[in-house]
Amino acid sequence: MSFSLRYPWLVIVAAMILIISLTTGATKLSFVSDFRVYFSADNPQLLSFEQLEKDFNKQDTLTFLLRPSSSATVLDPLALNEIAQLTQAAWEIPYARRVDSLTNYQRIQSADDNINIDDFYRPEQASAWDIAGELEYIRTQPDLLNRLVNKDGDLALIIVSLSLPDGDEKATAELVAYTRELLAATELQYLDVQLFGTAIINLALAEAVERDMEALIPASYLLIFAGIFFLTRSLAGTFLALTLTLLSVMATFGALGWAGALGLTTARLTPVVGVVPSMIMIIVIADCLHILATYQHGLRAGMSKVPALAEAVKSNIRPVWITSITTALGLLCLNFSESPPYRDLGNLVAFAALLAAVLSLTLFIAALRVLPQPKIQPGRTLAHPGQWLSGLLLTFWQRVLQPHPRALLLGAVIVSAMLAAGVSQLKFNEQWHQYYDESFAVRQALDLQNDKLNGVNFIQYRIAAQDGGSLYRTEPMQQLQQLAEHLETFAEVGFVDSLHQPLLTLNQALHDGDKNYYRIPASDEQVAQAMLLYEMSLPFGMGLNERLTIDQTASRFTVHLFKRTSRELVAFDQALLDWAAEHTPALSIAPGSGLDMVFAQISDRNSISLFQGTLLALVLISAVMMLVLRSVRLGLISLVPNLLPALLAYGIWGYISGHVDLGLSIVACMSLGLVVDDTVHFLAKYRSARARGESTEAAIEYAFSTVGVAMIITSLVLAAGFALLLLSPFSPTWGMGGLMALTVIVALLADLILLPLLLMLLDRD
Repeated sequence: MSFSLRYPWLVIVAAMILIISLTTGATKLSFVSDFRVYFSADNPQLLSFEQLEKDFNKQDTLTFLLRPSSSATVLDPLALNEIAQLTQAAWEIPYARRVDSLTNYQRIQSADDNINIDDFYRPEQASAWDIAGELEYIRTQPDLLNRLVNKDGDLALIIVSLSLPDGDEKATAELVAYTRELLAATELQYLDVQLFGTAIINLALAEAVERDMEALIPASYLLIFAGIFFLTRSLAGTFLALTLTLLSVMATFGALGWAGALGLTTARLTPVVGVVPSMIMIIVIADCLHILATYQHGLRAGMSKVPALAEAVKSNIRPVWITSITTALGLLCLNFSESPPYRDLGNLVAFAALLAAVLSLTLFIAALRVLPQPKIQPGRTLAHPGQWLSGLLLTFWQRVLQPHPRALLLGAVIVSAMLAAGVSQLKFNEQWHQYYDESFAVRQALDLQNDKLNGVNFIQYRIAAQDGGSLYRTEPMQQLQQLAEHLETFAEVGFVDSLHQPLLTLNQALHDGDKNYYRIPASDEQVAQAMLLYEMSLPFGMGLNERLTIDQTASRFTVHLFKRTSRELVAFDQALLDWAAEHTPALSIAPGSGLDMVFAQISDRNSISLFQGTLLALVLISAVMMLVLRSVRLGLISLVPNLLPALLAYGIWGYISGHVDLGLSIVACMSLGLVVDDTVHFLAKYRSARARGESTEAAIEYAFSTVGVAMIITSLVLAAGFALLLLSPFSPTWGMGGLMALTVIVALLADLILLPLLLMLLDRD
């Protein structure tokens, strides 16, 4: 007899000590929402991006989007006064390195043989301010228009460049909180302000996950609790399964904290972990319900509590361990992912799968042992929906599947082929700007910037002279201008930020404003002198170090684009490089970089890596199945219901959405381990009956009668729990929830229809 049945209180106390010990490690965890954590340290695109930041400072920003609230334009002196006030206050924001705004833009003017470089607007100019004339001036300045103000003058920016400390996960939240308090304390009468920039985007990731975990995750747990209770009518069993889920979640995150303390991992939580509680719930609920279903089956057969529990342990100990091991193997294949947070996800849930097996076979059994025996009358049928489902399932087997196996299998193959064809409709595209729906302030801000200014995507290039010399020469500057003017003809380009732009205005000013001199100077000496004059005239903190290396040999060249998919960004980058190779031979241009480009490249790389990992996991899971079932034939048969669900779910998703991003690309790997559960339990019962000498049909019927209801209950309630995540306003959450719900339902149908048909036709005596 099981140790848990002999000494239930000892098992309960020991299990709780283990769980509490693990859970205390959660205090060592920290949360990080920086986009950089999605990439491994050796990611080539990330390395290129980090090198760009070393050369030209970090690109972290906090942006104020400013719209006039009581006039038609931000060029009204009353609005400009408030922009100047905010600009000055922005220098005090924590980690601020530089502040660029419309008011402190360095206007270049010439008068009486003098060159004056000064702020675009100062409050003392208000009385003589010419709004129409200044708007016309803005439209002639390529390094101002669509960078700090739009052509209509009804949207302006204040861009705060940040130097965030490495490893300080609280810095972003600190500076955003400071900025929000600053805006609340500043009495703005003529401006409406929205916050944007990488700091806001990073923080929005954390806030989105927190919103889901505060509302949708608890709601999904409640839905699953209600569904299990309705179908089993076992309040104690349902409550125990839910309690075990919560304990497993706490212990799993605590174990991650201890692993971090031991230096085995970083112990950093990312937005990806928002799905971990739901995945743990699947594993724990499945293990507990199979045990509970067998326990109730024994009670209905006339057994008393202890023998029924002993039979439940005996019948399920092997399937529970098999499913836990195969689930862990499937999830461990996420270690092939290019993205560290998804590797952490796989390791966390793999650990939880093994922990769930231990707790379900010890703590769950011991708790059922000390609780009063459920009031189930032996031999009574249709006592609750679970029993009604059992009868319906057997009727389906006897009247539908058993009489027509070949015809039904052919139909299943045809339907599967049609659904699987939808995979061809899938396109791997990363679109971070679609993560949030319109209820998020960050989505409203990015839509505003995209619609009215210069777009929300940007690609950065490191451009040097081909001969390694200074960029302060005529030919490199002319070709920079040529490249920028070529790109400005593209409809998707909102703004091009290039080193040559102030030189055009400065050269014109040096020639008394003659428009014929709005061009690059004709000699290298003139270029160098003009740029030196410009640099010396800039106020402190507003120099060219954001655009130019110290030795003047390389420049940052930034192209802002309106909303693009990752594939479109990659194609744009390649087109730019091809054009530049032919038309700007004096320039050496590195491939495009920046977070947009890093994300654009990772989906394809991640998919290839996960495909390799999935194949390895498939081989290992197949080997385990063959070994445990002691049958190569059954092991091979099990591959069909284990592989097909993910393929068909992606096919259906292809017809519905046609879009797969980084988060959705891991569902196949995740589901490979999870869908094995029902297959293992079904085949374990089938193999047991066959070992007793039962025919194929009788063994299938025995499997249906013993585990069929548990399969249906777990699948339906878990699919409902995942489907609830479709209500999330955060696309990574609802996308993964929807695809996982599809996978669970398809897996159930495969196990209830396809698996019995394959057994009937391929596992004959």
